[in-house]
Amino acid sequence: MNYEDVVKSFEDAGYTTITVNLDYDIITGWLTDEGEVESVTIDSEKKINFYDEFRLDAEVKITYHDHRKNKNK
Repeated sequence: MNYEDVVKSFEDAGYTTITVNLDYDIITGWLTDEGEVESVTIDSEKKINFYDEFRLDAEVKITYHDHRKNKNK
């Protein structure tokens, strides 16, 4: 999924503490798309199940991919 869609989903659900991190790791873009989500953590939990419940002020961190060539722009 694109990171913007994931951010919007969390905002629509009422989460208030959302951080977006960029991972400049795409070289050619054949396997991974720019903006594709790498990981999502909630209160430092990487393994999130459908039935897990979190406070709406829990810290949500979304990390997504971008091209290495964009790093210094």
